[in-house]
Amino acid sequence: MSEIIIKAWADADLPAIRHITWDTWVQTYSPFIPVEDLRAYFDEHYSLEALRAIVAAPEDGGFVAIVDGMPAGFVRTHWEESEKRFYVSSLYVLPEHQAHGLGGMLMAAAEEKAVKRQVGAIWLGVMEKNVRTLEWYKKQGFQFVEEAPFKMGQSMVNHFIGYKKIQTDWR
Repeated sequence: MSEIIIKAWADADLPAIRHITWDTWVQTYSPFIPVEDLRAYFDEHYSLEALRAIVAAPEDGGFVAIVDGMPAGFVRTHWEESEKRFYVSSLYVLPEHQAHGLGGMLMAAAEEKAVKRQVGAIWLGVMEKNVRTLEWYKKQGFQFVEEAPFKMGQSMVNHFIGYKKIQTDWR
């Protein structure tokens, strides 16, 4: 049986977060987004410098899943003050660790953080063509109520935006 730890992410986790992001993107998105567009977006938004800024920002945060001592997935959260929304802006699990419950564990950590922030819902976006993940989020209780274009490099994809109500102790 594997040892699984979910912990708040730190600077030391950033190289692993980059690795997890890239590996999952190539598997998930390359069937409908050219790799050069993935690379352009990755280099801009997932550089170590960009990730350090996210770790330092009070409205952002995240958790890393460690399986048998090795990083295997992460979730990134973001409080968008202008919208009064708590977002899961990224949730990625390495392909070889998918379908073992890590995504649910990471989502549970994000939900705990949302409850502490005293919000009643978690919001997120999923690319329309990312059908497997879209269906997973629906099974987790998300309802998709908005659509918006999302640009990665030169590629424009449709993005579904949805929410899941969460149980809160503060009401």
